[in-house]
Amino acid sequence: MNLKDKLARLDKNSSQTPIQKTGTVQYRDWAEDFQRELDARILSEGNSFIIMKENYYPVYRNPDFEKLRSSGFIVNQFDRITGDRSTGTFNLQKYLFIDTETTGLAGGTGTYAFLVGIGHIELDHIVVRQYVLPDFQHEWLLLKHVENRLVTAEGIGSFNGKSYDIPLLRTRFLLNRIDSVLDDLPHIDILHAARRIWKQRLGSCTLQDLEYAILGQERVGDIPGEMIPQIYFDFIRKRNATLLRDVLEHNFFDIVHLVLLTIEIVRVLEAPRTKLTHPQDLFSLARYFYQQKRYDIAIPLFEQLSRQENAEESAQNALYFLAMTHKKLGERQKSSAVMHRLLEVKNNHPGALEELAKYYEHVKKEYRLALDLVKQGLNHIEMMEQLGRNAPIAQLKDNLLYRRNRLRNKLAKKS
Repeated sequence: MNLKDKLARLDKNSSQTPIQKTGTVQYRDWAEDFQRELDARILSEGNSFIIMKENYYPVYRNPDFEKLRSSGFIVNQFDRITGDRSTGTFNLQKYLFIDTETTGLAGGTGTYAFLVGIGHIELDHIVVRQYVLPDFQHEWLLLKHVENRLVTAEGIGSFNGKSYDIPLLRTRFLLNRIDSVLDDLPHIDILHAARRIWKQRLGSCTLQDLEYAILGQERVGDIPGEMIPQIYFDFIRKRNATLLRDVLEHNFFDIVHLVLLTIEIVRVLEAPRTKLTHPQDLFSLARYFYQQKRYDIAIPLFEQLSRQENAEESAQNALYFLAMTHKKLGERQKSSAVMHRLLEVKNNHPGALEELAKYYEHVKKEYRLALDLVKQGLNHIEMMEQLGRNAPIAQLKDNLLYRRNRLRNKLAKKS
């Protein structure tokens, strides 16, 4: 959307805004207490008002941030991890990072976003502006200020925002008859990108887990997210500004860590072989590229893993996927050579035995070699069954028996 379209959208929203009675807003004592106690500002229009708090987080000491700033905050090929071409190349400084706190976790038309936090990178700081809804009848004004920020952005970032924050805001805009650019902006959801890199090792990829394991940040005394809706209702009832202090801090660090995690992922994509030090992380990313048919990126990662010491399981998995990558590229001889390397490391690897048997049967027509590989697998299964133990290759027993009979028939006909 160009500048002319954005200005037209703003004019349209101004005409769509519900008509408010003229006059000066009379703030109650609690609103002034909020402003004073939490260092916030009151934003008013007509008889409505909301509260806005602005805060900063310095990132100039972060080495990854310095490298990003030296490149003018230009991010290239981020679509490799998102799969969305609209996020291929962009300026991270022109993205807004959004996180909401709501009156319920289920969503739906009865759920309000009573706090919308919006962060962006400015010089060597992360600037976070938090818009607080003092009461439900002022929602239109909060959304208007959010929309005024959105029209200046080239894209948005979130953590699980595609599933929760953005659909919720879309519903609130619709119910307030405010036309929004929300769906026109490219959107990077960092949760999905993070899972593709770190889920195999970490298991859980909540923002707090990633903060601790990847960013080395640990929150002390953070308020649990499930308590936040009730705290807001307590605030509505008691009008005690300090009740929202911890909620604002929780939201602030959600946004800050979202930005820092995005910077971390940008650096990983630029240099995965040096940035990812854990074999499981490197394998997870390589396998994702394999699944996306980005074989040119996956092959160097698999090759590095296959040679890595102290990473036995990841190295074996890397060899198997490296062989399968060559097979998909039609390089059957290279694939066969890698499968043989895998059997040298793990002589009963089920995938290697089956793929090599297929190769010698269908490509090389060397039925005796194929039969020997099948027998090797069946002998291993029989031995493990006698020991009362399970073997990964056991799931291929029926396939191997069928292949053995077929190969015997082929050998009989050939002789």
